[in-house]
Amino acid sequence: MPDFAANGVRLRYEKFGESGPQIVLLNGIAMTIGHWKPLIEALGGKYRVLCHDLRGQTLSDKPSGDYSFDQHATDLAALMDGLGISKAHIVGTSYGSEVAMAFAIAYPERCESLCVIDGVSELDPLLRAAAESWMAAALCDPRVYYRTLMPWTYSAEYIGKNREALAAREDSVAKLPREWFEAFARLCESFLRIDLTAKLSRITCRALVLVGQRDILKHEGFASIIATNIEDARMKVLPRAGHAAVIEQPDTVAREIDAFISGVES
Repeated sequence: MPDFAANGVRLRYEKFGESGPQIVLLNGIAMTIGHWKPLIEALGGKYRVLCHDLRGQTLSDKPSGDYSFDQHATDLAALMDGLGISKAHIVGTSYGSEVAMAFAIAYPERCESLCVIDGVSELDPLLRAAAESWMAAALCDPRVYYRTLMPWTYSAEYIGKNREALAAREDSVAKLPREWFEAFARLCESFLRIDLTAKLSRITCRALVLVGQRDILKHEGFASIIATNIEDARMKVLPRAGHAAVIEQPDTVAREIDAFISGVES
């Protein structure tokens, strides 16, 4: 898997597909490139897809110091420059959707369209408390961290049907190095400074806002704020999906992305 030096940080990336419109997929806070592969397969080879781990994420560098959404957006612009990508359809989930919005605000000329999946543009007290608990747990114990995150991330239905897979995932997380959890905490600190709502009117491309019906973390109220403040946006609720809709329902999310981008391209 190749890497690229962007703003002094090594970013690991992967490209999929040889033809079709260009899509960039942006990770949720605890994701890595591989989490996107079921969704990419569901897109059926119709697109050229770029994925990368953000600074602070699993496969990329994890520098000390503060992270920010503006910094992630600048990193993405540098990566696109290095790969000869002038414009793309920008798709992000959770933390990645917030990076996507920051990118669309800073680089409107580089966005063919924007898809926000289970994202927010501001915090409320419950979401702030949840993120603070993940940060504390990450610096305390890997298994406590995972179990603290899981009920916020997945729907009850998904947890019930995937107990063995989630237990295996916990075992994998428990083996991650300390630097992973320290970088995760810095990503949480970045998230806790989010303040995008007043800037959303600067997004000029068409936008799709997707939210899981059973997302208790970044719920429909947050999605409505985003859709209301972007001039050319529409919102759609994904039935029965929890916060990690791209993990729970990759086929459904891929269909929504495909239909949206096909409409933008037509």
